[in-house]
Amino acid sequence: MSKRVKNLIAAELEKRLTGADSVVIVDYSGINANDTNKIRGGLRKKNVQLTVIANAQGRKALEKVGLKAGTELLLGTNAFVYGGESVVDAVKELLVQAKDVANLKIKGSVVEGKLLDTKATEALAKLPGRKELLSGIATLAVSPGRKLAGQIVGPGRNIAGVIKAVIEKKEKETPAVAA
Repeated sequence: MSKRVKNLIAAELEKRLTGADSVVIVDYSGINANDTNKIRGGLRKKNVQLTVIANAQGRKALEKVGLKAGTELLLGTNAFVYGGESVVDAVKELLVQAKDVANLKIKGSVVEGKLLDTKATEALAKLPGRKELLSGIATLAVSPGRKLAGQIVGPGRNIAGVIKAVIEKKEKETPAVAA
């Protein structure tokens, strides 16, 4: 392959990784075409991409997008997994796929410029995803307001209950006959 073609491949890979704050690097050796399609299909559902790369072009691309720490993992046959809402979603899906495809192994990842080994990357799957974190934050933000509204409404509700009880009691009493 000519140097010009290699540079074009590295530039395309760099373009794909631009804007990504993380990338998971997987060992891709021994995976057949059927398994590849299955893995990519599962990842695609999470809006995550898998790209098999040549190590030299992968190193160039990682350096240019600020994920240089991952270059030391590029030995052997590798693929980059990137995209989606968060790296947590990508790792969760990779672990699901790895149960069916024995040869799929996570080598590590680069998350916000920091290199994580295999165990640390797999531990990411135990964390809540972006949606879960945002819903938790929203719940925490709304909680004080909900409590305050309950405190404000509570006394009014008690007064309304007392008035209703008095009305029901008066309705049950026999009406006085006018003379």
